[in-house]
Amino acid sequence: MILYSIDLKPSFNNEVDFSIKGIDISHHNKINNWSNIKNEIGFCYIKSTEGSTYIDPNFKTNWLLAKKHNIKRGAYHYFFPGVPAEKQFNNFKNHVQLSPGDLPPVLDVELKESNMNEVTKWLELATKYYKIKPILYTEFIFFKVYMDGKVDNQYPLWIYIDKSFGFKPSFNNYNCVLWQFSHKGKVDGITGDVDLDSFLGDSLQFKSMIVK
Repeated sequence: MILYSIDLKPSFNNEVDFSIKGIDISHHNKINNWSNIKNEIGFCYIKSTEGSTYIDPNFKTNWLLAKKHNIKRGAYHYFFPGVPAEKQFNNFKNHVQLSPGDLPPVLDVELKESNMNEVTKWLELATKYYKIKPILYTEFIFFKVYMDGKVDNQYPLWIYIDKSFGFKPSFNNYNCVLWQFSHKGKVDGITGDVDLDSFLGDSLQFKSMIVK
């Protein structure tokens, strides 16, 4: 049996905690109107790659259109177990070139078979290459069970926990900067459900995270 504790902040205030709202998308999302999307969000994370060879078929289009519509954009890589971190990072860097105004790269870790040493290696490679600390994404309980204490706490976190729980994620030894609070959000310009996110800080802190 795995025992773990859950650290949660008190219930949130919608006006404060959702002041900088964003979305994360992949080819699974049907984008219809980027102009309408721009009116509802402050940032957008876009799936770029997975493992050592996979490229999201809509990444290039989504990446360019987000920039065209002056939406703060970021790219994320889905970590695949059993594949060396170097090969996975090479796949990411070969398709993601960051520009001033972009958001830090993100590593998405969701499978318990993932080797946390390889996860850390990917984060280190990204830091060295992009000259900025990447963000680590995962689900709240998954982090507590499989990752807490096994990954370097210098890397900021992006955590999913549904807002229906009435709490936002908080960790004593980690800096949680992004909260994915719904997998069933609605945004004008996107058909169907989309993931909704919030930056856990103020506008000055958000600006400090952006690539210079």
